[in-house]
Amino acid sequence: MLYNVKFSGIQYPMDTSFTPEFEELVLCEIKGEYFLGKAYYSVKAKVTSVGRIMRPIYDKEKGKIEDIRKDEEMAYQFCNKRIEYHKLPMKIVGVDREWDKKRFKFYFLANKRVDFRKLVKDLKEQFNVTIELRHIGVRDYAGYLGGIGLCGKEVCCSTYLTEKLSVSLEVAKDQDIYVNPYKISGPCGRLLCCLAYERKFYEERKKEFPQRGDEIINPKGKSTVLHRNMLTEVITLVNEDDTQEEISLNELKRKGEKWIRIPPKE
Repeated sequence: MLYNVKFSGIQYPMDTSFTPEFEELVLCEIKGEYFLGKAYYSVKAKVTSVGRIMRPIYDKEKGKIEDIRKDEEMAYQFCNKRIEYHKLPMKIVGVDREWDKKRFKFYFLANKRVDFRKLVKDLKEQFNVTIELRHIGVRDYAGYLGGIGLCGKEVCCSTYLTEKLSVSLEVAKDQDIYVNPYKISGPCGRLLCCLAYERKFYEERKKEFPQRGDEIINPKGKSTVLHRNMLTEVITLVNEDDTQEEISLNELKRKGEKWIRIPPKE
């Protein structure tokens, strides 16, 4: 059984032998290292586990947890100050301290590669433990933060989506979406993942439609396809006199490579 577990800046699918409560604090093992995390949703997709949930946190360990959280907050503030001092183009979004306090793991966002060797040196001198800086993507961070998508539901990357999809503008063009970045982007600022879910449907559906820019032969002359709505089967045409009109797909028929408008029955 797999569960999504959130750490201080990212979430991972983790194996578990028991069913944790929603947002229950748990101790997790990742490649021989132990960190605190919060269990969220069960994972239905077939994905590779990053680690495993060892056990829930006991009441008697609350004092240790408070110490770890204080250390993480102190490390977060110190790291931010050193980033500002070195003028590094990066943003720290979370810090995890290992359960045995031998390591700090810093998660950061950056638009390009960052030379953070001086920063690591400062952190090691300050805390005298192993320091790890991990670059995460904006999609990963959006999944960690959660939120409500344009559909009105909680964003997929925060619930069940465990592998981030590659979405290009070609996917939007396949759906005849007017490419307005504000309307087809998620909270992460990247193109909506749901565009990729729907791509196969539109790839098949558009075979039944004329292409944008195709000429339509009709009794009054020629028209050009401006837009297609493949869900409602409405096609927007531009006529020779520059007027626009909407017709239904069933008003057209294909004849070889040409599309002909069916004259209305008298």
